[in-house]
Amino acid sequence: MMAWKKLKFLFMIQIQTLEHYAMPVRLLHEKGTDYYNQWKKLQKAHKNCDDLKDSPERLSGMKKTDRFYPVLQIVIYFGKERWQAAFQMDDLTRTSFFPEELRKLFAEKPMLLFEVYHFKNIEWFQTDLRQVCGFLQRTNDKTALQEYVKENEAVFSRLEEDTFDLLTVMSGIRAMKLIKRDVESVGGGFDMCKAFDDMMRDSKREGRREGKREGKREAEEQMSKLIQKLISAGRITDLQQASSNKKYRKKLMAELGIA
Repeated sequence: MMAWKKLKFLFMIQIQTLEHYAMPVRLLHEKGTDYYNQWKKLQKAHKNCDDLKDSPERLSGMKKTDRFYPVLQIVIYFGKERWQAAFQMDDLTRTSFFPEELRKLFAEKPMLLFEVYHFKNIEWFQTDLRQVCGFLQRTNDKTALQEYVKENEAVFSRLEEDTFDLLTVMSGIRAMKLIKRDVESVGGGFDMCKAFDDMMRDSKREGRREGKREGKREAEEQMSKLIQKLISAGRITDLQQASSNKKYRKKLMAELGIA
């Protein structure tokens, strides 16, 4: 339940990571269900009070002056590609084949869709939703993402756990889940800035280790090729000398065209 001044309304959020081809149907069903539940509550309240007087009231289970809380629905879409599925029931029906006069009678408002990865005016938000959008919109560019986190250090250094978890799941950065408890702040919150520093440091270390492993694999492959060529040529003496003399081994590799 949300409130605007003294007025209340029901705010329903649908989270989608994939397109839902029947989303307009689903939204209509859920909105109708919510209004139905409000009506049943009114019926029960009036039955307990036994205050319905005339036939229309008893038939309706409510008074003419009773009112429902309006329902506002919004779909928050975390897909990296633009939403291409239906926006309203008209997109799922064949109303386009009807005359315009009749088509107007079928017309419905399109659903409210918030595409996180494509929303441009994130400065409109006054909560950490601004940083959530900015973060996710930069996940394909590590440099831009790291710069954005640093620029917004005041927010990212004290993220709520729910926000940290949301970014972890939606960004697909697995390392964030692994180091979550290491970046938990003493005073509360989670330090995304430290998380990025740790991930970059680990990434560099892993890069150096991978470079060493790759260099070792290349050396082993070159040695294997040298052995095969020397044996094929019957140069056993050269092979014996190459096994213990690095300089002579390099000379033979150059001679035999082994890069």
